[in-house]
Amino acid sequence: MDKPEVDFLDEKNKIVTPQPKRKAIKLSKLAIYLVAVFLVIGIIYSIGIISSGENLAQKFGNVGIIGQIGKLISSDNKALQGEDQDRINVLLLGIGGGDHDGPYLTDTMIVLSLKLSTKQVSLISLPRDLLVPIPGYGWRKINSTDAFGEAQNPEHGGELAMQVVSQVLNIPIQYYLRIDFAGFVKIINDLGGLTLNVDNTLDDSLYPIPGKETATTTERYEHLYIPAGQYTFDGATALKYVRSRQAKGIEGSDFARSQRQQKILLAVKDKALKLSTLANPYKVSQLMDTLSQHLSTNMQVWELLKLYQMGKNINHDEIINRVFDDSPDGPLKSTITSEGAWVLETKIGDFSELQNIAQNIFDPMALASAKPRKIEVQNGTKIEGLASRTTRYLQSLGYQVITSRNAPTQDYQKTVVYNLNQDPDPKDTAKNVGLLLNSEVSPSLPSWVTATSSQLVSPNADILIILGQDRKEL
Repeated sequence: MDKPEVDFLDEKNKIVTPQPKRKAIKLSKLAIYLVAVFLVIGIIYSIGIISSGENLAQKFGNVGIIGQIGKLISSDNKALQGEDQDRINVLLLGIGGGDHDGPYLTDTMIVLSLKLSTKQVSLISLPRDLLVPIPGYGWRKINSTDAFGEAQNPEHGGELAMQVVSQVLNIPIQYYLRIDFAGFVKIINDLGGLTLNVDNTLDDSLYPIPGKETATTTERYEHLYIPAGQYTFDGATALKYVRSRQAKGIEGSDFARSQRQQKILLAVKDKALKLSTLANPYKVSQLMDTLSQHLSTNMQVWELLKLYQMGKNINHDEIINRVFDDSPDGPLKSTITSEGAWVLETKIGDFSELQNIAQNIFDPMALASAKPRKIEVQNGTKIEGLASRTTRYLQSLGYQVITSRNAPTQDYQKTVVYNLNQDPDPKDTAKNVGLLLNSEVSPSLPSWVTATSSQLVSPNADILIILGQDRKEL
């Protein structure tokens, strides 16, 4: 049966949903800022075709459109900051803007990096609650840097944010782009909406909405329900589609949310670069006007164009994405300050792990060498205490054993080592552990390990050791 097609721009097709009473939560806005980058670069590209949009031209360099076109023509001989280092880093900032509480506080900060020699792109997300040193303000949450920068120098808050992020990650940040939520919504509407296929039903009963002044927090939700099918999204619905993170089933996962974000990102880029958009002076002028009101950046038009030309052929399926978080395998931990504020700090007490990731994001071998493999030891025999003795032995040699337990069966005659992580490991940890235990690394995993529903192995383990009778003297 064909999937239904719904036009969210048509009022009669709007999905009307109830508003259950639930506790308030904060949601991520990652996709909004990624969309902005590709749209901005795509629209700037149209300047070479359409001689309109004076407002945006003045926004970038305070000169007329003819002067901007002149810059574009002569930009081939100019170098972007970072070109000589083979890497350009752009800080993407998202703010509420307008009448939002704390309009210059950033909900999400993302470092977009382009490696020129390999045409690779990476995205590193910094959580808003990360505690960092801000010049002149002491240790504060990183999301306040843009607001402090605005207080010091209006319309240039992103420059202080660049400085702080550069110090935290120990990499040069050359540029920044900042956009607000109203701009995202209006850009989609300026494009005439986005048509895309929704593969799986999105059912989120905890989507937040602005509450009335007299409303309780439990009234500030709507039940967002979008069945599978083809839709033409307006800006408001597209915003909900990329922000939802409490959906039921497979759409509630981080992976699914990232897929939705990528869909909207590519749909915006494709729609903005269509000939029907670029050849429409009125539509281009609308988009430029929207960007001039909602976008702030330290980039010139020619810089945006050249960055677009450098990265336009990148395969979006191969973008390297990294999020700093406080998960069991993440580099951060949550804590409460003496003032009672909830913040995130690094587990090791400094920023060296974050810096290593940021500096080597395009070099998996370097990243792997700096991060020890995590080992799980299981007792495949009925010899009491064998797993704990093996754990102590490996730990005494500097290996990181995260857990030990009994194997599903206790009939193993020989010890087996399984490599659960196929990422490059210059230290060859699995092989070396196998040599220590006089065991080879098995070329395949048992079915109970690979089963999707298996809880018999820690999800954080890189190496699994199942001890056999041959280790009885350990």
